[in-house]
Amino acid sequence: MNTRLKVGGMTCSACSQGIERNLKKVEGINGVSVSLIAKEMTVDYDDKLVNIEKIISIVERLGYTASVYGTVNEKKFSDANKLRNRFFISLIILVPLMYLCLGKTLNFPVFNDDRINFSIQFILAAVILIINRKFFINGTRALLNKSPNMDTLVSLGSISAFIYSVVITIMCFIGSPISHHVFFDGAAMVVSLVTLGKWLEELSKIKTGDAVEKLGKLLPKTAIKIEDGKEKVVLTSELVVGDKILLRAGDYISVDGVVEQGSAGVDNSVITGESIPVEITANDSVKSGGILKSGYLIVKAQKVGKDTLFSKIVEIVRAAGASKAPVQKFADKVAGIFVPVVTAIAIITFAVWIIISGDLAKAFNFGISVLVVSCPCALGLATPVAVMAATGRAANAGILYKDAAAIESVCKINCMLLDKTATITVGKPKVNEYIPLSSMEQREVFATVSALESLSSHPLAECVKEYCGGSTYTVSDYQSVAGKGVEGEIYGIKYYLGNKDILPDDIEIDDSIEQKLYGQTVIYFASEFELICAFGVSDYVKEDSAAAISALKGAGIKTIMVTGDNKGAANRIAEQVGITDIESDVLPHEKYEIVKKYVEQGYFTAMVGDGINDSPALKSAHVGIAIGTGTDVAIDSSDVVIVNGNLTALNDAISISKKSMRIIKENLFWAFFYNLLGIPVAAGVLAFVGVVLTPAIASAMMCISSLFVVTNALRIAKRKKQSGVKSCDKECTVIKSVTLNVDGMMCNHCVGKVMDALKLTDGVSNPRVNLQQKTATFDVLSNDAVEKAISSIESIGYNVVKK
Repeated sequence: MNTRLKVGGMTCSACSQGIERNLKKVEGINGVSVSLIAKEMTVDYDDKLVNIEKIISIVERLGYTASVYGTVNEKKFSDANKLRNRFFISLIILVPLMYLCLGKTLNFPVFNDDRINFSIQFILAAVILIINRKFFINGTRALLNKSPNMDTLVSLGSISAFIYSVVITIMCFIGSPISHHVFFDGAAMVVSLVTLGKWLEELSKIKTGDAVEKLGKLLPKTAIKIEDGKEKVVLTSELVVGDKILLRAGDYISVDGVVEQGSAGVDNSVITGESIPVEITANDSVKSGGILKSGYLIVKAQKVGKDTLFSKIVEIVRAAGASKAPVQKFADKVAGIFVPVVTAIAIITFAVWIIISGDLAKAFNFGISVLVVSCPCALGLATPVAVMAATGRAANAGILYKDAAAIESVCKINCMLLDKTATITVGKPKVNEYIPLSSMEQREVFATVSALESLSSHPLAECVKEYCGGSTYTVSDYQSVAGKGVEGEIYGIKYYLGNKDILPDDIEIDDSIEQKLYGQTVIYFASEFELICAFGVSDYVKEDSAAAISALKGAGIKTIMVTGDNKGAANRIAEQVGITDIESDVLPHEKYEIVKKYVEQGYFTAMVGDGINDSPALKSAHVGIAIGTGTDVAIDSSDVVIVNGNLTALNDAISISKKSMRIIKENLFWAFFYNLLGIPVAAGVLAFVGVVLTPAIASAMMCISSLFVVTNALRIAKRKKQSGVKSCDKECTVIKSVTLNVDGMMCNHCVGKVMDALKLTDGVSNPRVNLQQKTATFDVLSNDAVEKAISSIESIGYNVVKK
């Protein structure tokens, strides 16, 4: 079984490596992963051989704290506040200590007697070491458990300087000191500066994980439950499937469910990254995490608690941030042997300088500087802080990386196979063309067709009804013919609606109709006397698909559309979005073979699909990307989930991945370069040109190294969205956003006409039309765009009033 635990007291990657190494030796533990940044670990163990209490006791024996995740309510800034208090108390005591140490050099009034001077320094330094005793306790425990860490290096350096100085002080009282130089200031300053560095580092790590924490805090603790017609405030954790909850403007949705009553504008940006509210009415589905911007809803819960989409998103982001990327493995191996190697170098340095100079004080200075200048933290933090920042940043954009390996893989993609339905297209059929073939008035045609379709359960019926609008006509002698269509009588006339097989034998069809509607499903409408019209129905392309695919191709990524649709439908969609490589008439199991083919050709391949019928292909690709479903199958089958369903997010996912990997490489380079340069300089290889590090300077350098790695990773979180999509053909500046009242819109067909009119209007960008509110909103790119938009809408038969 798998259990997640919080782990406290870790200071560097050697700590996490030590915990992993010791736990893996225990019989019954199958696997363990410790996250330094998230301060947690996941243990896979056989509960018949080992229990959680034993696991916790092993961790505590190593010098750390451990508890089952969620059982202890830890405060966010608890560790940071402790480190802050330790530093400032140490600083207050450090000031007089430094005064005594530097007094003679700077000609300040100090005690001339070394015995008095050294004794007072001893007392002050001892107090500082006691305040920062955590280093010595943790460092000693780690050393005894054969898992030395950064605390071991700090404590060795500090205690060595302190003991040496105590010996010199005692020798002064005896009367035969071997030197008149002590390192009380160095011993105290090392632990004080490292504490300062750890405090700043802790604050930076908290900031790194802010995105994940903010997600987890969004859902409300309470909800308004409707019970027996009355409102009752209950804890969100007490809600069960079937409960009805009331949501008002400003409320976060705490369950996945279906709307039973009400209407509202819902902002799903926390889930999808899209800030424009979606209009929700009765029978629509809602997902947890959305917030009501207006109106009210009564929602029947279908999923609650950990089963909701929002909870799964938070868990994916948290798990991804705590996971380890493959690139981290080498750094972890180096960090695992880092402390013993540095300790050996420090001893060798001390011995060499004793032999060369015969100066014990100088030898101690160089040996201690080597111990405290080295920084295993920079190596250990190089990857995880960047991973944590990347997963948080991506989550805000509606992109979920399942783990750190996915972040590393996405930037390598050079071939992308895209499913058509619900990926490139919306996944919902739409009437694209209407061809009148008789003298019957359009209003009469639409009313008759809508009446027939209102009784049909065929999937295409809904889109035809939306196109034609409502009807008050009554149908008699109605009949549904499987595989053909429907027929019925209206006002004594027999009508037929469906494919050509539903039509009477004496009605002829001109071949030019199907040629004109090539690539679409053709629905014919006829009376018993004549062919009246034809509708061209097909799925339609998402607004951002063409621009997103253009950006992918511009980045050098080979794009292929893979679909089960016929060649005509596939070619039609491919032409609209600019794809030239097409695989049509493909069954789900054949998609797997196509992915495998491109993998074998040497491409680093990504499969993009809806995560259900595409799951075999998603699994077989180097990177599986599920678009817009958020379902269990999508999450299980894919490496990345694009929650908002927009293809432009693919470009964002690749950009975040590339930037993250670049920063990880920068961090690793810095960590290795710093240690390769800092350790020799601290050992005194440049002493002959006067470059010498004191323990205090060395410890400050070590702290700066860790801070550099963390702050560099935070640059990922500041990334601006670059989807490669523009609303105009050239760079343009939005002057303002305008909303118009549009009277006369009755159905989605009207919405489409207004949208088309606005899209063709110069100076208008990003049009949005709301049928319920009867408004049209768009961005204005030129001073005369509003007048042009009004004229365009009125020219197609609607009245416009500027808000």
